[in-house]
Amino acid sequence: MKDLDITADTLAIRPYESFEAWTQNLLDRVRHQAGEIERISRLKRYLSPQIADAVLNADEGDLFKSHRREITVVFLDLRGFTAFSNGAEPEEVMGLLRTYHTEMGKLIFEFEGTLEHFAGDGIMVFFNDPVPCEDHAARAVEMALAMCSRVTDLRKGWLKKGYDLHLGVGLATGHAALGNIGFEGRMDYGAVGNVTNLAARLCEEAKGGQVLTDKETLSKIEGFVHTEPLDELRLKGFARPVTAFNIVGLKRGGARV
Repeated sequence: MKDLDITADTLAIRPYESFEAWTQNLLDRVRHQAGEIERISRLKRYLSPQIADAVLNADEGDLFKSHRREITVVFLDLRGFTAFSNGAEPEEVMGLLRTYHTEMGKLIFEFEGTLEHFAGDGIMVFFNDPVPCEDHAARAVEMALAMCSRVTDLRKGWLKKGYDLHLGVGLATGHAALGNIGFEGRMDYGAVGNVTNLAARLCEEAKGGQVLTDKETLSKIEGFVHTEPLDELRLKGFARPVTAFNIVGLKRGGARV
């Protein structure tokens, strides 16, 4: 998008142009520029910069209208955060969250995920929408493991301050409805479906340092990850037990092919 270009020639009112017409033209251009700035700002709230740039020229009506697509969803939050926040001063909690969000945000952007929301220590990210990527499950796994590694590093400093915190992650692949959610003046881009609920419930069950997934999702990535089987989990909202696995690392060569 080019900067608003108002030159001396633009400001010169030609004899055959009325002042009113010139003013209206200028106002229209300013409104268009403001609209483009708002569009970019909205995109970059939940997309990595490179993805935001890739979709700026797309038709926004088509881009954000409700649609169905297979995605991989990642939920993460900090084990021990409730106890920490109950005992710490608000400024301490805010400072820790700022560091945590910054570090997790860097990885979301690096792996080109779509940020659905931050909610305290809870974060939801999904892959394969609005920009499709064939390796969305692999990207999600790599990001989740990188996040666990980064929090392990942060944990060393937290423990010195008496903060016993660690990351738990749930990851699931499946179909969801995606599009704008909210009301006029306050819209977010979100995903709704069983896959989001499954990832959230797996996250709740994950212990510190674990990345939990289900059998169906594992079938898409088992060729390039190391896992350990867990007992069947009875998850809230699910009628049948879910066979779960902890993803402990990548096989040689990494996840993406």
